Amino acid sequence: MTIKKYPTLILNIETDKTKRLATLLQRGFLVPCSSAVSLYDLLSDLPGFDHDYITSRIETIFINGCAGDSLDQLLIPGNTVALSAAMPGLAGAIFRKGGAHASLRSKPMPTNHPQVKTSGFITLKLFNMIATDTVESLLERGVLIKGSTLARFFKTRRESLQTLLIHIRQGNSFLSMDEAIRLAKSQPTLLLKKQSH
Repeated sequence: MTIKKYPTLILNIETDKTKRLATLLQRGFLVPCSSAVSLYDLLSDLPGFDHDYITSRIETIFINGCAGDSLDQLLIPGNTVALSAAMPGLAGAIFRKGGAHASLRSKPMPTNHPQVKTSGFITLKLFNMIATDTVESLLERGVLIKGSTLARFFKTRRESLQTLLIHIRQGNSFLSMDEAIRLAKSQPTLLLKKQSH
């Protein structure tokens, strides 16, 4: 990941409170991608996703809004992938990868679908335990996120963020929440990292 060309925001977080930022990962972060890559290979390059975790924890895969069954599914720039651990009830049975009820759902659209726009990124959305398990390691390395997505997250979670953030910093400058929101709105993409205190 090339990080020099992106403005960087550092979140200084109270110790042991990083998992409370897991909902940010539901909104989607950007994984640089210049050519077709399997879902497995995409994930294995990310912190927190080793072979055992990928193959045993991920139960539900959505690619461009349609449920998928294979970690070998090829992705291309512009795709959006959502991952979840086991879901309860009938929904879980229908959407579980390789499940007995897989025939009840739609198939992922082909990677050469004409509506998919090449953007240089794959958008990855993580839900439930997948987000909670990986948020710390992902934020330690840093995640690329659309400025508009980050601004909405800051605005809607302002009160809860104030209980876990010590400060927000860009370089040597400390930012108020309003300043961080304005910066996020002004940038198409930012690198978001965490620093525990």
